Amino acid sequence: MTRLLTAAFLIPAAWYLCKRAPLGLFLAAALLLAGIAAWECVAILKQRGSRPFTWLSVAVCVGLVGAFALQPPLTVAVSVLTAAALLSPALAMARRATPEAMLDAAMTTCFPVFFVGLPFAFVVGLRVIPGENGPDLLLLAMLCVTLSDAGAYYAGSAFGTHHLAPLISPKKSWEGVAGGVSGSIAGALIGHFWFFQRLPLAHALALGVVLCAAGIVGDLAESMLKRSAGVKDSSALLPGHGGVLDRVDSLLVAAPVLYYYWIVF
Repeated sequence: MTRLLTAAFLIPAAWYLCKRAPLGLFLAAALLLAGIAAWECVAILKQRGSRPFTWLSVAVCVGLVGAFALQPPLTVAVSVLTAAALLSPALAMARRATPEAMLDAAMTTCFPVFFVGLPFAFVVGLRVIPGENGPDLLLLAMLCVTLSDAGAYYAGSAFGTHHLAPLISPKKSWEGVAGGVSGSIAGALIGHFWFFQRLPLAHALALGVVLCAAGIVGDLAESMLKRSAGVKDSSALLPGHGGVLDRVDSLLVAAPVLYYYWIVF
């Protein structure tokens, strides 16, 4: 019940931010969510015994997300990444006692930048695509990954017997993947017929499959991170759903994939 109540709040909030919210409000929400997800990622790394520089990881992730609100974002985004690449080892050499600790601090400080910050920036990149295409693409991505997650969960719970990745996520199954593909395709069709009629049906069907696959990769990547640290959820911020990182893990891969799919096709 708690999970459903939280979803009842998150779904309309996500729809409003994608479709109706002013860009400034959307960007503020994106920066906040990116900062929280980066902080959760750093906390998981600390559970493994690492000592990253939390403030630097979070600041760089937020900076990258903000950079993608600019047109074009490349110069600022590269500058933010360069700052992380230079500051992380410099701080590590100044603040850690051994070469092993220095290397660990530098690498784990940068890890959330590439695992959370840069992929999450493409959520903003989708939203700022001119006209209605940007909001509609972002809403399509969220619809597909949400219904994919739901389809995978219920199909896997009811029929799952063949494990997908037992070392990373023992409960995920190939039957769940089939349910996820079905859910994602349903989401793409809903998007096509409801608010994105100008998206050709063939591309909607293709994106249903592509975004499901991308979401599964993102989900498994976060599961790998959490299992390496022996934690179940990234945090307890969202009752019944874990943390922000648990909610956006699929989108971290789906958003860049959709962004480049749109550019290419």
